[in-house]
Amino acid sequence: MSRKGKAKLANDTDLTIRRRMADSPSTSSKILTQLASDTDELVRQLVASNPNTPPETLTRLSNDTDEQVRYFVASNPNTPLETLTRLSNDTDMGVRWNVAANPNTSPEILTQLAYDTNRNVRRRVSQNPNTPPETLVKLDALEAAFMVTDS
Repeated sequence: MSRKGKAKLANDTDLTIRRRMADSPSTSSKILTQLASDTDELVRQLVASNPNTPPETLTRLSNDTDEQVRYFVASNPNTPLETLTRLSNDTDMGVRWNVAANPNTSPEILTQLAYDTNRNVRRRVSQNPNTPPETLVKLDALEAAFMVTDS
């Protein structure tokens, strides 16, 4: 095997190891914080979804240019409320969808997301146990209004 071939294989192996470490629930928070700066998007996505990732690292990852990284940050139960609040205004529907489903999302943010233009986000709001009853009533009225305008 040529030198170039060996170098490529070593890099592929390194990437495979970094991805496995980022995905493993037994990886330390210190290592996950280091992996959060990886150039590989999948590594950062796996770190964002890892239950051991510390809140401050999730906050940093919430600014990632890759929407999938932000998507996984929004679903992580360790994500701080301030970060979820900011992500509730993300341009990506999937990110807002995960904020609406996150068990740490505040009733105030869920009420805001009840008015989201995306039906799937509103549906996730209706399924979150933190959604206030008065917001659920508003959601029913909103859905009825949207059904009238959609037909």
